[in-house]
Amino acid sequence: MRAPSRLLAALLTLLPAAPALAAETAKPAPATEEVTVIGKRPTVKPDTSYWVEDGFTQYPLLGPNFAKGLIIWNHQESFDGTGAELPPLRVIEGLAELGWDIVRLQRNSRLKPGFDNKMADVRESLVKQLASAKVEGYQRIILAGQQVGGALALEAGKEVDDIYAIVAFAPNSGIKWKGAPNHPSPIPMDDEGGVILDRTWDQLKHTHAGRLFVLFPDVDEEVPHERGPTARDILSQRDMPFLLVDETSGVRTTHGADTKDFSAYASCMDLFLSPELTPRPGEFHCGADEIPAALTQMGVKPGGGETWFGYSSRGQAIYLELPANGRGPVVYGWGAGANGRTRPGFKALDVQFTGDTFTAHLTPDQTIHGVRHDPLYRLTIDLEDGTRAAVTLHRLSGNS
Repeated sequence: MRAPSRLLAALLTLLPAAPALAAETAKPAPATEEVTVIGKRPTVKPDTSYWVEDGFTQYPLLGPNFAKGLIIWNHQESFDGTGAELPPLRVIEGLAELGWDIVRLQRNSRLKPGFDNKMADVRESLVKQLASAKVEGYQRIILAGQQVGGALALEAGKEVDDIYAIVAFAPNSGIKWKGAPNHPSPIPMDDEGGVILDRTWDQLKHTHAGRLFVLFPDVDEEVPHERGPTARDILSQRDMPFLLVDETSGVRTTHGADTKDFSAYASCMDLFLSPELTPRPGEFHCGADEIPAALTQMGVKPGGGETWFGYSSRGQAIYLELPANGRGPVVYGWGAGANGRTRPGFKALDVQFTGDTFTAHLTPDQTIHGVRHDPLYRLTIDLEDGTRAAVTLHRLSGNS
């Protein structure tokens, strides 16, 4: 049962009072007006630049003694809009389900003129949040965000060293390259988006964190160039564990983290961030490096049979162990899933083998069909609601 924490009040003491901005309001109210908001936001003066809110009403803060840690979320909108009505990504909600506390740093459009001034203001606010959270007692703090919010997380990471992790989805500077969709009058710059790229490279070179996750999706409408290869070169020279999902991943568009193509990477990211895993410096490879944490989460230990691991079409980590010498049950394990709402576990199943295929009943209403196509094992799972999930498994090394 989640219980409120003193963190929200502590953070608010370090920030100016919060502006009341309803979701349907395009601009802040006049600076002379007092506004009372019913709900989580306090009575405030609407000329304030920043304020803090709980991330999700359905996930009250657990507090530092019970949460895995704290995630400070920065929304995606640029400095010409508030973005306060935008919820965090679904993958962040999944982390809340897994026991992380989530708060949001909200940004008003009334900021100092000039992009660098705006960036500096928000970066300073994030640094204050970090200090407050540490005083509150959080041992693990993650700065996270999407688009401009992702860049802000990376920027703040340049100022402080003691950050558990930084998570940036399709980060960009908020400066629009010429010809960007839906921006007929972007800030002038070179047509190739060099300013955006230079800022990305600077952030990756100088951001400090215990772990770093970055998504550079294919067909990013707000950044005109591929960033994955250069980012990998830069990060490979850093003494820091990093998980990079780049343009070759199949995740497409600026908002690709909220699509089903990201589901398996979401589960992998959850494991990469897990306190139960200590990734070594360098690139973290999904489908390999997260396996110890995944099996621990499932509560399963390899028993000497032929073992396989992969992800379902719904983003759930799946483990399969075939019996040695073809005798005995099949062990089937499953993870929490991309939304964090499934209780991980495993089950020994009686199976019917026919050559390279088998059939087993996970429950009376869930049937697993397996077929081996070296070097893969493919499963289809008939679910209770009449739908079907697909799983692609790779054989684990060290099998006999």
